[in-house]
Amino acid sequence: MSLKHVFAVVTLLSTSAFAEEDLKPAQEEAKAKLEEEIEDDLKATNDKCGTKLEVKTDFQNFKTDDWSGTSFSSYCEAVIQEIGSMCENRPAYKKVIAKKVTGVACLFGGVKPVEKKDGSNDATLRNMSLDKGVFTYHMSSKGHANLGDNTKATLEKAFN
Repeated sequence: MSLKHVFAVVTLLSTSAFAEEDLKPAQEEAKAKLEEEIEDDLKATNDKCGTKLEVKTDFQNFKTDDWSGTSFSSYCEAVIQEIGSMCENRPAYKKVIAKKVTGVACLFGGVKPVEKKDGSNDATLRNMSLDKGVFTYHMSSKGHANLGDNTKATLEKAFN
């Protein structure tokens, strides 16, 4: 490994470590809550799909005011549950999910806003993608609908 690659790895590791240490108390609590609340669904999905999916988040972008009174964990849970449901109910998708989906990212940052011309699902779909094996959902407490159906639609589009 060249010195350039070593530096890149060290920089990446120190950036992630710094981000975790830099969380505010409310963000740390939110992170613990999400991890606890998605644990059973993640295990069930991994069992159904034959995967070892991990969930990544960006709690440095979590704002308590944006999610006050809203179960942000349920947004991520809906995505995880639908992936599991596709594995359980659609054998052809189980095969491809097991091979091509390596993780889930439920992110608070980078949300694409609702547009005037949007139908009920458009904003949600714009904030979901499958790229390089990671199903990414940029979560928003405003304007996102039908998370399970839109997760399914995103996966169907990615694999067909």
